[in-house]
Amino acid sequence: MDSAWSATLSGDPTAATAAFLARVPADVRARGDAFGNTRYIALLGRVAVLAGTIAILMFSGAAIGMRDLARRITSRVPLQDAIVAVQTLAAFFLLSLPIETYAGFVRVHHAGFSRMSYATWLGDAVLSWAVAVPFFAVGVVAIYALIRRRPQSWMVWATGVYALLTAVFILLMPQFIAPLFNTIAPMADGPQKQAILSLARANGVPANDVFVQNASRQSELLNAHVTGFGGTAQIVLDDNTITKTPDAEVRLVMAHEIGHYVLAHVAKGIVFDTLLTALGFLFVGWGATRLISRFGDRWGVSGLRDVGAFPVFWGLLMLWGFLALPLSNGIAREQEAEADMFGINASQSPLGLAEFMIRDADAGQLDPSPLVESVFYNHPSPRNRIFRAMRWRAEHQKP
Repeated sequence: MDSAWSATLSGDPTAATAAFLARVPADVRARGDAFGNTRYIALLGRVAVLAGTIAILMFSGAAIGMRDLARRITSRVPLQDAIVAVQTLAAFFLLSLPIETYAGFVRVHHAGFSRMSYATWLGDAVLSWAVAVPFFAVGVVAIYALIRRRPQSWMVWATGVYALLTAVFILLMPQFIAPLFNTIAPMADGPQKQAILSLARANGVPANDVFVQNASRQSELLNAHVTGFGGTAQIVLDDNTITKTPDAEVRLVMAHEIGHYVLAHVAKGIVFDTLLTALGFLFVGWGATRLISRFGDRWGVSGLRDVGAFPVFWGLLMLWGFLALPLSNGIAREQEAEADMFGINASQSPLGLAEFMIRDADAGQLDPSPLVESVFYNHPSPRNRIFRAMRWRAEHQKP
């Protein structure tokens, strides 16, 4: 940061925020707006593909074909359910691959945010699917057993199954899952590492090390994150963030991530996500009952308990994920705002947060409308994050 520029920065939060945003060149801001707009195309495309996939699998007879194949392979119902689940998830993956290629590869490369080859990207996508499938298959077997045995209350019990599997997945993430995609290693010794460890200890975090991952293999963007919870939790810094930002901003970023850890946001996130999924199971039960009542004879399925209807179950649950975006994003934004405040208080660096917010100014819209932010953003907008930092600066009378 230019010390001469910061010395002239207004003490008024609104004026200071405007001054930071004014530093973003018009062409950079235009690129950010354009890239941000592509997220809406991707979202609409995903919803359309989801609806199309459900229709293709059910009306083509593919769903009952998968069910009948499973019955020929084994007479054990749980194994039949697992086989149908794997086939269905593979079908959803393949049919959604074109829109996912656009959303996760084409638009990112067009914006210049990644140098990853398509083969490598596709390999990561297949690996992600393969890692998730065992968890999904176990969940499907358990939930379908509940649907058959507890037809009126399966949603309640299914919520418990979801919470358990989610907790196990997150516990395994730092040591077993994340290393499949990135090299994660201790940060090199030096003043920066010691400053971060000191910051962690000062805030009650029993940190013995700082971890860095080679996120540059996937993206040019700057980031850090907390993974795992309890004894498996790790605070991980992307290599891009180290190489592209000054030490003061790195310290602010790590203070933000320490905030997530101290405030138990991962564990709270599991609770919030479980509650939203409980509503999702209610939505699935309601929607599947009506769809099967209308189309069940054409589909060749007798009810939701028939695993031939699993594409309907899975598709409606995924659709709920889109419908619940305002809720899930609202929860995530609140946690990010809390971590911002923790990070500023811990680092005493409101200007560091503001600088970091405009460093990736071409990665999205800086100042979206309140409606767009509330529906589509899982972080507060850069403008709002800068304003809160400048308000903190004003209230604490910091230069």
